[in-house]
Amino acid sequence: MPEQSEHLGPAAAGPSSVSVLPQGRALDIAALGLDARDRAVLVSMTRILDGQAGLRLRWVEDANACTTLFVPHDWSQYVSPPRVLVRLTPRGATPADSPRGLSVASPLRVGEMSDALEAAAALYELARGAVQREHARMALHALRDLLVGALLAGERRRTLFGVGDGHCMVVDFRTGEITSSLPQAELLARPLQLADPQRAPDAMSWPSATHTLRLSTLLWGLTHALIDQGVSPRTINGRYQLTRAPEPAALARPSTPRLVTAWTERAMGVGEAAAAGRLSAFEVLWFLSTALALGIAVPATESQAGMTQA
Repeated sequence: MPEQSEHLGPAAAGPSSVSVLPQGRALDIAALGLDARDRAVLVSMTRILDGQAGLRLRWVEDANACTTLFVPHDWSQYVSPPRVLVRLTPRGATPADSPRGLSVASPLRVGEMSDALEAAAALYELARGAVQREHARMALHALRDLLVGALLAGERRRTLFGVGDGHCMVVDFRTGEITSSLPQAELLARPLQLADPQRAPDAMSWPSATHTLRLSTLLWGLTHALIDQGVSPRTINGRYQLTRAPEPAALARPSTPRLVTAWTERAMGVGEAAAAGRLSAFEVLWFLSTALALGIAVPATESQAGMTQA
């Protein structure tokens, strides 16, 4: 059997490299590690089954550009999603003889191949959706990190952030105002493609209407979105106290007003604050990190710490 390839990384064109055709699904098929006979049969099957059962099929030579990769039954190399792996399993093999997962018996038969491709198409759609959601979570987290990092570093300049598809926003860190080509709700909902921040030009040319946002409100919106998506916050040790109540955008989650009242009255660590606000430590950590970035939470002084521990 031919030697297996090295680790296969992400596809060069990303998870949306293959578009779904209006009248059906599309699969780009490739193979690695198969002998010449199995490979030739696969190419022939791809041509025979193209257009059947609502599937548009295309054979590609680049395994990094495919959606469905056929490999030997004992294949052990990692293939990154959303690509779907299909193993060619010797006919008559028992589950103990071959790794679990999507497979089709060899020698190939048209009906079994059609069933395997149907399953591969369904798995690819699921995997592509999962990858896109993960990319969206990562982009939201990265945008929040950029904004928080700039605030904590004392940034005062107007900064341009590209967010993909020709959209951008200009953040004035001195005034806290944002001029954006997208409203906040769409900014939080769409998959972002962040560009490196740049110093904003004195005069910006906007191709369409702009939206005025507040940096603090956007940060609370990003915080709520990341909590909802289950993104893990960074650990924050020590005791803190709110110097003033946050804006209404921070209070959207149940029990947050109770947390704010308790944390304004006395200094607490994350565990105490979670108990006082009847929230999870997960939610409290996200709340605290945003409050610290906005300057409305501060570390407790020694006297405050002593009073709360007394």
